[in-house]
Amino acid sequence: MTTPHLAGDNRTSRFVLSTKAGYRAVIALLKSLFGRNRHQAAVLRLYAGIVEQARHPTFYTASAGEGRGVPDTVEGRFEVVTLHAWLVMRRLAAEGPDFAALNQALFDHMFTDLDFSLRELGASEMVVGKKVKDLGTHFYGRADAYESGLKEAAPALEAALDRNLFGSTLPDGPEVAAVAAYVRSSADRLGAMPLADILARGPVFAAPPVL
Repeated sequence: MTTPHLAGDNRTSRFVLSTKAGYRAVIALLKSLFGRNRHQAAVLRLYAGIVEQARHPTFYTASAGEGRGVPDTVEGRFEVVTLHAWLVMRRLAAEGPDFAALNQALFDHMFTDLDFSLRELGASEMVVGKKVKDLGTHFYGRADAYESGLKEAAPALEAALDRNLFGSTLPDGPEVAAVAAYVRSSADRLGAMPLADILARGPVFAAPPVL
């Protein structure tokens, strides 16, 4: 798999480290923590944080009488994992090309885990291969749509979330606005979080939305 292009990879970001010394400190942290396999430990920590947040039940349960939850299916859960993986990957991409390999390793691990999960559910070799390939292709589209939506005025992000998470072409419900606010808040929170902390302790997102 190839890391999806995340808009802003080659642009100046307000999230870049403020000093060369700070940048060197993060690189040194990577080397000291992980040595030759520095990416593996970072990837496991990042992915664990992504999956833990994506498993939060409020994403899949709508409030009584209002809104919709994300479908509690393989596809629905993949969409929520994708959303959080994109948030983390865009944060890493903001640091520049030195973190491209880490982003690639995170992306690859995500789909290795998906492959394993599908096999555990009893899917055949042929079905798993096709499903993983299809979902990998979908990731590209999701990442581009969310990145564009985050940079544009509403309702671009809301439309992308409604389409991908809820599979709807109906008018936005309250759950769409709640998830969009959550995404914007999470992006800001990750952006303000020192990269060294993200790598050492994992990503910290905003509080899950109430749908």
